[in-house]
Amino acid sequence: MLRDLWTAVAATLFILSSSTPVLGTAVHLDERAPSDFTACLTASKVKTLTASSSGYSTAALAFNRRLVYKPAAIVYPTSKTDVSAVVNCAAGSGVPVVARSGGHSYAAYGLGGKDGALVIDLSSMKSLALDSTGLLSSQTGNRLGDVAQYLWDNGKRALPHGTCPYVGTGGHASYGGFGLYGRTAGLLLDRIVSAEVVIANGTVLTASNTTHSDLFWALRGAAPSYGIVTSWTFSTLAAPSTLTNYWYTFSSTLSNANAVSIIMAFQNFAASNPTKQLASLASLGVSDGHMYISISGTYYGSKTDFTTAIKPLQDAFPANVGMKLSTKSRDWYTGLTDFTGPLSTSGPDIYDTFFAKSVVSATAFSKTSVTNWVNYMIQQDKTWGSKLWWWVEIDMYGGVISQVPETATSYAHRDETLNFQFYGGTPNDGKDPWVGQGGIDFMNGLVSSLVANPTGAYPNYIDPTLTADQWHSLYFAGNFQRLTQLKKAWDPSNVFNFPQSIPLAA
Repeated sequence: MLRDLWTAVAATLFILSSSTPVLGTAVHLDERAPSDFTACLTASKVKTLTASSSGYSTAALAFNRRLVYKPAAIVYPTSKTDVSAVVNCAAGSGVPVVARSGGHSYAAYGLGGKDGALVIDLSSMKSLALDSTGLLSSQTGNRLGDVAQYLWDNGKRALPHGTCPYVGTGGHASYGGFGLYGRTAGLLLDRIVSAEVVIANGTVLTASNTTHSDLFWALRGAAPSYGIVTSWTFSTLAAPSTLTNYWYTFSSTLSNANAVSIIMAFQNFAASNPTKQLASLASLGVSDGHMYISISGTYYGSKTDFTTAIKPLQDAFPANVGMKLSTKSRDWYTGLTDFTGPLSTSGPDIYDTFFAKSVVSATAFSKTSVTNWVNYMIQQDKTWGSKLWWWVEIDMYGGVISQVPETATSYAHRDETLNFQFYGGTPNDGKDPWVGQGGIDFMNGLVSSLVANPTGAYPNYIDPTLTADQWHSLYFAGNFQRLTQLKKAWDPSNVFNFPQSIPLAA
C-alpha cells in the first residue's frame, strides 16, 4: 500500500490547511461540572428509556447476544433538533454518545460497547427523497432493504451495498459498504456526496467535498467517532437492465488437495483483476469431514458476456470435482433478491450469538498457506463442528473500488483483491449460549493458520478483541494518524466514545 513518508507529509499538510471548527478549549469528560443527565433528557421531550423503564431490557439487547451492555439511556429522536438536544445532554454530563442505525455492529458498538453510554437510536428517522438528478437523501434510520426498495420503486435506481436487508445504512456506509455491485460501482461510501451531522457541541452542519471537507473525509470511513450522521446524500445510478447470477457447486466429498486447488484458483482469479462487471464470492467450511465450497456472484451484463468473463476461473478448477454451474438471467431487482431475500424490513429482526474476524489482502496466499489452512479446518471441525455453526466467506475486491486513492477517504483498503470473513455462531439460530474462550481461540486459529500477521481487516466485520495497536493498523492503516488529528479538532472532549472509536491525537 502507499504508506510512505510523502503520504504522511501530505496528510499532515492537508490537516493544517483544512477548515476545522472552533469548539473552544478541550475539557476532559471527568472534569465537567456534574449535571442532571436524566432531567436534561426529560426536558428535551425526546422519547427516552432508562434502566427503570418498561421496554429497556428488550431495547438494550444486542444483535450479537454474546455481548451484554447496559446503556445509561436509549433515546429515539425524530429530528436533527432532537439529536442535537440529547447530544448536548450527554456532553454536559460526561456520558459517552453512540448512534444506533440498524444495530448490527458485530461488537455491539451501537449499544456503546461498554456500560453507561447514551444510545441515540435513529430508527424513527427514515425519510427518503430522490431528486431529478438522482441524488438520494436518506436519513440514517433506514436499512439497506428500505433504500433498495425505494430506489427501485422510484425510477429503477440503484446503489452498491451489502446483501442483508436489515443492516442499517449508518454503520454500513460509515465503514465501507461492500456488496456484489461494489466492483462495478464502488463502495456505498464512495456514493456519498454529503452528510448532515450533529457534532460534539450540538451544532448541526452539512459536510461535503466543498464544506467542512476535512470532516467529510473522516466521515467516509469512521463516522461514528466524529458525530451523529442524521442523513446521507447519495449519488444513485440507473439500475442495470440485465444481469446474470451464477452459482458453482462442487462434490460434497472433496479431497483436501482438490479443495486447496479450488481455493487457489479463486484467489488467483481475483488477483488477476477480472472485468469490473463481475462479482464473485467463495463460501466454504467443513461437513462430514470434507471441505464444502461454493462460488457464486453476479455478472452485470448478458449470460454470453458472463461466460467469457468467468472462463479463466472455470478453466482453473481441477478435473473430477463434481463441478456444476447454474445461471439465471435477471433484472436488477430480482437479481438482488436472489441473494438478499425479501427486501422488506417490517418483520422482527434476527439475532445471533457469535464471534467473527476478517482479513483483507492485496495478493493471493501461497499454496502452502492454503494447505495449512484447509488442514486446520478439517482437524478443528472434529471438535467445533458440533458446537459452532462456522463458515468462511471470501469476497473478490478490486474493480472500481481500487481506482479510488487510499487517501481520498478515510476508508483505507483500496488495493485489496480479497476480503475474508471468518464467522462462528452458536446452534439453534444463535439461541444457544456462547461456547467460551475456546470458541474465540478456534476462530483466531482460522486466521493464524492462513496468515500469521495480517496487514488489514474490514471494519464492518469488527473484532472487539484486537489490541489498540492491531485495530489502529488493521482497520485504518496509513489514514489513522490523520484521523486522530481530526478527532482532536472536531471532538476534543471525546464525546463520541466507544472501545474502538478514533482516539484524540497526543
